[in-house]
Amino acid sequence: MDLRLKLPEPAPEGVVYSLPFGFAPDGEKCDGVFTVAGKDGCYHIYIYINGTAEEKYPLKDFREFRCRQQIGTSMAQGELKNGDVLCLCAFTQDLFLRYAQLMKLLEHYLRTGELLTDTGDDEPVCHRCGLPLENGQECVFCKSKGSTMLRLLKRIGPYKKYFITAVVCTVFSELIWVLMPYLDRLMIDRYVTPKLKDYSGLAAIALMAVTLLLMAGASEYLNMKNSFRAALNLGRDLREEVFEKSQQMSMGMVSKRTAGELINRVSGDAAKLEEFITANGKDAIVKILSLLIIGVLLFVMDWRLALMTILPVPVVFLIVGKLFDMMAIRYTKVWKTSTAHSEVLHDILNGIRVVKSFGSESREIAHYENCSMKWARACVRAEIMWYLTIPLSEFILTLGNFFVLYFGGKMVLGHTMTLGQLIQFTTYVAMLYEPINWMIHIPRTLADASVSAGKVFEILDLRPDVVDSTDAVDLDIKGDIEFDGVYFGYKVYNPVLKDISCHIKQGEMVGIVGHSGVGKSTMINLILRLYDCTQGEIRIDGVPIKNISQKSLRSQIGVVLQETFLFDGSVLDNIAYAKPGAPFEDVIKAAKAAYAHEFITRLPDGYNTHVGNKGFQLSGGERQRIAIARALLHDPKIMILDEATASLDTRTEKQIQNALAELTEGRTTIAIAHRLSTLSGADRLIVLDKGRLAETGTHSELMSREGVYYRLVMAQRQTTKMRAVKTEQA
Repeated sequence: MDLRLKLPEPAPEGVVYSLPFGFAPDGEKCDGVFTVAGKDGCYHIYIYINGTAEEKYPLKDFREFRCRQQIGTSMAQGELKNGDVLCLCAFTQDLFLRYAQLMKLLEHYLRTGELLTDTGDDEPVCHRCGLPLENGQECVFCKSKGSTMLRLLKRIGPYKKYFITAVVCTVFSELIWVLMPYLDRLMIDRYVTPKLKDYSGLAAIALMAVTLLLMAGASEYLNMKNSFRAALNLGRDLREEVFEKSQQMSMGMVSKRTAGELINRVSGDAAKLEEFITANGKDAIVKILSLLIIGVLLFVMDWRLALMTILPVPVVFLIVGKLFDMMAIRYTKVWKTSTAHSEVLHDILNGIRVVKSFGSESREIAHYENCSMKWARACVRAEIMWYLTIPLSEFILTLGNFFVLYFGGKMVLGHTMTLGQLIQFTTYVAMLYEPINWMIHIPRTLADASVSAGKVFEILDLRPDVVDSTDAVDLDIKGDIEFDGVYFGYKVYNPVLKDISCHIKQGEMVGIVGHSGVGKSTMINLILRLYDCTQGEIRIDGVPIKNISQKSLRSQIGVVLQETFLFDGSVLDNIAYAKPGAPFEDVIKAAKAAYAHEFITRLPDGYNTHVGNKGFQLSGGERQRIAIARALLHDPKIMILDEATASLDTRTEKQIQNALAELTEGRTTIAIAHRLSTLSGADRLIVLDKGRLAETGTHSELMSREGVYYRLVMAQRQTTKMRAVKTEQA
């Protein structure tokens, strides 16, 4: 979102934000500009009215900023540290979102002393060409394609034995084919053109030709065998590394990319690079070497004809050079549409139950066909651009061959060159044009491969924003958790949690309650360190959470999330996922504790029953109980229940609550529940309101205060009564 829509004239030094407004603080209509400017940590707000700086306020004098929406207009306000509230400016509603974001950025400055210039809302663009960076750090068009491909070739290092063998075999094969025209020349000049033929030596030449052909075939076999070995190993490494990197990404990084996009990078892009190495990796070396050797031979044989041969080459390379960037743009479009196609396919197949429930098959078929058509159209446009240009380039290139045939033929008729020499020369010309033709066609392949390489390396180059510190420890967690002035926002300047300070003691059962969107699940995500808090500190057993290794932390926390996820495997596999190799008796014990054993034994194959994609073979309550059993088998020091009983009927929920009451004894437990009555037995409740800690206490204490929690409970009771009345009436 652009926060520099209009600059005042003359503009102050170091303008950071600048937005227009239409009404002065006294309500008079004007041509105003709200500007924040400064440098070296000294920033001021300038209020320009009709070209004059009417007011100037140091940012450090303010305590708070807010944006108020009114009828017809809105206003930006600032509260000074002495308590005075200033109306800074008023503006029309179309500017409300920009001013609201600006006020949040100024609030962030007051809290942290950091004035952000990049809001993170807009997709970053390349400063050279202005095109989107597609979540990457470097522009796919402006970045050197050579450096990307060189980096790809460097990754062959572990398999250089195979690669070098393939290159040597290819060079050897090329040298054999270079010798073949010389044998043709001997055959023609000795046994075809002379009137008096002497066939002595013919058998030796034929034997040499057959031997060379067999050697070329053997070389080609070894070449392909080792090329595929190098390429397949490289492809496997890339797929594994991209997948490993995707597992190391923080939740913030994963949320910016769809599952379909990551699947495309792991499989599609890695496969394309694998194919590129097989078909073109070594050829770049061999073709250039062939070009040099054959070029030297042509000039040795006849420099005049050699010049005629290479005359069209600069023109062709000029055309191809212009074509390269256009092809890169079109293949990027192909990549985007291909990724969009994968995303749509992934979503439709995963949501097939929802699709069928709403009878939306025809709509989704049309949606898929539209994405497929866009992909096909992008491919066609890329290929049309190629096939409209390449025939012209190839025609220009063959002009050199026509010159050679014309002038070489005259030389044969003039007896200054033998027929065998001409045929040898024209064969070399054809062999020279082969690597040139390869170079003409390489922009198409290279453009496509460089896009895929760029996308793969973009993932590999990502630096996770949640990383272990250099002195991270493996802590034997007891379960004492402390929030100290914690702020967190998915955008740093727009906090979801604000100044949260609380202490959850070891062994306590604590419930977190509040309206939807106040940050309950966010608190859990911070304890799991799926995100790092933007300000403040979280400590476990007195140790800052950033100093505990992520593996050690999460291996001692059991989680039952609001959205139950089961892997496509057996019931046993899903419960034992928390503790691979756990004895079957322990799995049964965890299932019994979660009241899952009874229904599992009624399944067709018991614990070996296949649950299907995402566990759709089971009911919602059954999936939830398996997830609880999985968490219990984990035997965690800290138990987190995020709406863990949301999918259960009242009877089953009561059973599980009884089981959890026994199992959570002596273990720190944090629970979020939609039905507040399920948390009435908690040792303590933490109540969030508008991202802040509103109150804390037991159920009875909070009800007696008649505060936020009391209003939540009464509203829920009223809703329950209304539902009961409607049920009776029905």
